[in-house]
Amino acid sequence: MSFIYIRRVQFYETDAQGVVHHSNYFRYFEEARGEFLREKGFPYSKLRSLGMEVVLLNASCEYKKPLFYDDIFEIHMNLEELTRFTFTFSYKVFKKEELICLAKTKHCVVKKGKIVSVPKEIYERLR
Repeated sequence: MSFIYIRRVQFYETDAQGVVHHSNYFRYFEEARGEFLREKGFPYSKLRSLGMEVVLLNASCEYKKPLFYDDIFEIHMNLEELTRFTFTFSYKVFKKEELICLAKTKHCVVKKGKIVSVPKEIYERLR
């Protein structure tokens, strides 16, 4: 399952050299996940109204090339793994055809502070 999220680098996301600060990539990935879940009919707001939170368990990123102010880029996101309790996404960031970085994030669903099974309706829509 592939999802593409398109975005432009904002000035405030860059450092003194005009390069996107490494921490912003994880914000970009979160934006992409939010849009992906919204498209699947489960925006974060709906999950929260059910008393659930999506929690990050692990995140990694391998940077290949920098992004700069005003660059337009695409995040190609895939659901790599879906289990009863966790789901893992992979990300490839491109500026045109140029690979910028590779990343992964692993998540779970929490309710009242405890990890719970991925709700059946979400599981079915992600599968």
